[in-house]
Amino acid sequence: MADFDFGQFTKGFMNGVSNVADNVATVAKETTGDVFRHKQFGDIGRDLVAAGLTTSHGGNLSVSDGDSIWISGTGSMLGHMSSNDVCKVFMSPTDLDEKASMELVVHRAMYNAWSALCREQDVPFGTKAIIHAHTKYTTYRSLVDDVIDPKDSEGKLVLGNSVPVLVVDEAVASEEVATQMAAIITGGGFIGVVRGHGPFVLADTLEDALRLISCLEYSSELLTIFDMTGKMPL
Repeated sequence: MADFDFGQFTKGFMNGVSNVADNVATVAKETTGDVFRHKQFGDIGRDLVAAGLTTSHGGNLSVSDGDSIWISGTGSMLGHMSSNDVCKVFMSPTDLDEKASMELVVHRAMYNAWSALCREQDVPFGTKAIIHAHTKYTTYRSLVDDVIDPKDSEGKLVLGNSVPVLVVDEAVASEEVATQMAAIITGGGFIGVVRGHGPFVLADTLEDALRLISCLEYSSELLTIFDMTGKMPL
């Protein structure tokens, strides 16, 4: 009968314990990240609807780390999101895409454009977020203007001198929109408005994206008031 190697047994046992501990730590980290992410989606979605920045079932949110994309599910009510309304997909299409928002094609194109820009400049992808909303005044401006030029100080500071309007044949879940929004990102931009459909914005966080959407809607409302009163500022 062979001698029992207690040292080898102890080593194997401790390695097993270590592997289990690592796996538990990884799962715990992922779970904590998911909980935080789902809370963010819920908070920002609720803010969008409460502020009147989108319709009850309109618009979509996403976050990406350069490998994965977490995006609101198709038909989600952004004001009442749960963890089941957030889908995890990837930078390339898979079968998981079926549950994701119809606008995934645009979100993915924007993230891939940002990723290519990062590789070109040799900088990390970091974390990025996208919001698409059906904002009333911004959508109206897109129907009457070729660009939206903020006149208020905050709009100019946050959005710049002009926001491009994308004129396309197909506005919803469109490869045409995906291509044009990707071109905006590649060119150093971060926002575009699809004519008759609303804005897409890319930012570092969902909170930052919400600010952009909110500022653009405020600027668009002011422009509409100026049109109604005939008192356009210089």
